[in-house]
Order: sequence, then structure tokens, then C-alpha cells
Amino acid sequence: MDELKEYGVTAADILNANHTESFVRLMRFQAERARRCYDEALALLPPEDRHAQRPGLMMAAIYRALLDEIAGDGFQVLRQRTALTPLRKLWIAWRTWVTA
Repeated sequence: MDELKEYGVTAADILNANHTESFVRLMRFQAERARRCYDEALALLPPEDRHAQRPGLMMAAIYRALLDEIAGDGFQVLRQRTALTPLRKLWIAWRTWVTA
């Protein structure tokens, strides 16, 4: 609630799917927070544990790609669903599997 207030977004804005510039600023902030969390978690994973953690790394890579798509769409999450195609998910998962 504090962050909604800080960015000037009301609960009514969200419930009524009001895609405002304030909402976009809030979502940019949240997306950057999520990216930092992904980066921090990956940095804390010891190299010797990466192989055993491949399924989690694959999911993190897929979710990060989805976050990038949402951001690229201008955070239209109140009006539309953003998704990755199954083929793209498979590609991301495979790429992560072989590099982990």
C-alpha cells in the first residue's frame, strides 16, 4: 500500500484497469526490483550448485523473459495477458540447461 501511495496509484485504479502513467512508473519500479532479486539470487548460487539447480534456473530464466515481455508491452497487465510461446519457453529452458 505504501508503494501504491508513493506512486499515486489507487486500489480503484487497479480494480478498474486504469492504465495510467503512475501505474507504469510503479510497474517499472517493481520490474527493476524483480530483476535485482534475480541477479542477487544468481550471484549467491555457488558455481558447484548450478548443475543441481538447473530446473530452478530454467524457471527463473523463463520468468525473467516474461518480465521483459511485460515491460516491452508497456506493462499492459491490467488489460491483457502477456505470455511466451511454448517454443520460446522450450528454447529458454534448453539454453539454460546446457549453460548451467
